[in-house]
Amino acid sequence: MAVIIIPARKGSTRLKNKLLLNVKNKPIIQWTVENCLLVDGIDDVIVATDSEEIKSVLEKIPDVKVVMTPSDLKTGSDRVAFVAKDINDDFIINVQGDEPLIPPKDIEKLVRELENADVTTLAYPLSSEEDFLNPNIVKVVLDKNDYALYFSRSPIPFYRDIDFKTLKQSYTNLPLRHIGIYGYRKDVLMDFAYRLSSAPIEEIEKLEQLRLLYNGYKIKIVYASRETIGIDTKEDFEKFCKLV
Repeated sequence: MAVIIIPARKGSTRLKNKLLLNVKNKPIIQWTVENCLLVDGIDDVIVATDSEEIKSVLEKIPDVKVVMTPSDLKTGSDRVAFVAKDINDDFIINVQGDEPLIPPKDIEKLVRELENADVTTLAYPLSSEEDFLNPNIVKVVLDKNDYALYFSRSPIPFYRDIDFKTLKQSYTNLPLRHIGIYGYRKDVLMDFAYRLSSAPIEEIEKLEQLRLLYNGYKIKIVYASRETIGIDTKEDFEKFCKLV
């Protein structure tokens, strides 16, 4: 019914070759793959990569499949869709290769929520004003039924008449940090990758999930059980090294 596909492009701009950086003699991509293998109810864990080096690293891990993809695919979602179009599972879980710490139980919750949603993803309350203001950390605001209203690199909701401390004390679960993992119904993923044009808000924010909202799809937000780290920068990598 469900498959995890991990897009794993070797090239990265902010942290060079980050998926191959070693922590305790194990590259980041291996940490992510082994974490995904702990998820219950998944038919396969597949890595979609354009890198022979990444492929060679993963060949020693049992129970993971590696599919080579074209190097000119623009995004991780395009890489996931390239693999997903040839499989029969109804639900596709896109776990970014640089997200090694997502609790397996949270991934299982994303699968369950897909029974009644187009797309699912995770979020967790932000604890610091520094992170709230950081454009590298994506924020999300929700409606009353926990569907996404908007994602942004800007601090949302903007605290016009209060300070950050008051925002945290006065409003439950605000503000929220988006965690880079998605569950898709397969037909929605195919629409997203092959039939929908890039949206203006997507191009401005450089956040591809905004293409879905722009076109009327509903993204269900599932609260993560704990904070996690997406490894985009040197600082993120250093945090991860301290945690494991």
